[in-house]
Amino acid sequence: MLTVLGASGDEDRVYGQLVSMVSATGAELAAATGLDAAAVDAALAGLEARGLAGRTTDLPVRWVAASPGVVEAMIAERLSELRSAQQTLDRLAAQHRTNALTREASGVFEIVRGAEALRQTAMNLLAAARFQVLNLVKPPIIAVRSEERVQPGPSVRGRTVFETEALETPGALQAVRAGLRDGDQVRVHTRLPVKMLAIDRAVAMLPMARDDTTPVGVLIRRGAVLDALLELFDFVWATAVPLHVDSENSPPPREPFLDADDRRLLSLLLSGLTDEAIAAHRGTSTRTVQRKVQALMNRAQVRTRMQLAWEASRRGWV
Repeated sequence: MLTVLGASGDEDRVYGQLVSMVSATGAELAAATGLDAAAVDAALAGLEARGLAGRTTDLPVRWVAASPGVVEAMIAERLSELRSAQQTLDRLAAQHRTNALTREASGVFEIVRGAEALRQTAMNLLAAARFQVLNLVKPPIIAVRSEERVQPGPSVRGRTVFETEALETPGALQAVRAGLRDGDQVRVHTRLPVKMLAIDRAVAMLPMARDDTTPVGVLIRRGAVLDALLELFDFVWATAVPLHVDSENSPPPREPFLDADDRRLLSLLLSGLTDEAIAAHRGTSTRTVQRKVQALMNRAQVRTRMQLAWEASRRGWV
């Protein structure tokens, strides 16, 4: 019992024997416990120092045990100390976990500051790509622009989703057409949740909120966050509209009833571009675009543009 309070085994043995006796001499305790006289004397000295045993005025000296209530008080004090130690340990453990997460995160996240640093990082990522480039593009475009024609290696396949607004800029569609490579796929979404460039499903770069006039981005490497972002890309891709610009790499339609010009018009229309933006891309008037859209509706035998989108999807025109 007393050993949990720091007492020795001999002290615990002598105290237990002493409690069972009204009083005892050292010799009597030695005989009762089987310890030699020196061991008993050492145990009694230790118990006396702890306040668990005391001497009487008798001769020869007799010893009496302190009340078990004293031991109870000592146990209560030790419990209080243990609770305090546990609280300290909990704080240290929490700090250790935080530090461990910080060390782990330092290998997962890397902050990139400044437009030029973001541009150079994006170019380096594209150059290092081995098999796949995933891109979510929405304005404002701070890093690599489409017209810069920064291309990965020929074996790398790309999937890009443009936000509709990103294609409304003059020359944007021509830049997309010029940069489309064999095996690349392009789609359009009316509103993207985030901008992202992901390489080989191993690293992604995302722009973050601006700090004053300095753009800031973050590189995210393999881990749970990157996995979630790749899942997000796949979801956005599945809900986006294919963009057909009729370059030499464009896949053929399932039902080839549209010529290249009509197919391109329908693709732009379903991408969410306004008639004005489509006219600007085609170098025609808005009225010409509207007439051609009406002709497509007549061909599909529908009365609204929504019905045209449905029929175009059903018939495999896009």
